[in-house]
Amino acid sequence: MQQQEQTNIREKKTTLEKMEQQHPYIMMMYLGIMGIFMAFTLLMLLFFNESLIKAVTNPIQFPYSFFISTIAIVSSSFFLEKARQQFYKDNFKKLKNNLLAVFGLGIVFLSLQIVGGYELHQNKIYLEGKTAGAYLYIISAFHMIHVMGGLIYSAVLLNQYIKKADDAVQILITVTNPFEKIKLQLLTIYWHFMDILWVAIFVGFLIALL
Repeated sequence: MQQQEQTNIREKKTTLEKMEQQHPYIMMMYLGIMGIFMAFTLLMLLFFNESLIKAVTNPIQFPYSFFISTIAIVSSSFFLEKARQQFYKDNFKKLKNNLLAVFGLGIVFLSLQIVGGYELHQNKIYLEGKTAGAYLYIISAFHMIHVMGGLIYSAVLLNQYIKKADDAVQILITVTNPFEKIKLQLLTIYWHFMDILWVAIFVGFLIALL
């Protein structure tokens, strides 16, 4: 029993040591993600409450474009992971191409979300009052704002990688600079979280409305 307790203490120390070793920007990112997660959890709970109350009297036709947008953002995470791998292989030409694919799919996602809002409006679901339909607008728009933040950051990184792609010296300096790795890691953590968050929201919408 005492040996088990000592093992647990060592594991806790190891976890704390790992947390302490994280760069402050990474820790700030995780804290920000926790805050975003809590905000979306509250919105989804309110949405479920309204959808259960008015599911029979006010059925909502789920936007078809939301299905396609989900495929787009999941695909973008695949290309981002490939971009991250190319960074460590010093292949900035493939890195910029994959990151460009991420940016393009992010734009496609945002565009389809707007189309989804138009579909809701065409089906006489309006952003008025405290209804399940109104929460569809609010939650999707709130998520879009966060995705836009990730897109802006990815555009900044993409611009930097495009400039360095043909310069072997600049590539070497970049891949050996720990802070450059952290910059890409921040994008990876944030974007994958936005991806997983939307999938969770999408599934929640389906459970409540279909």
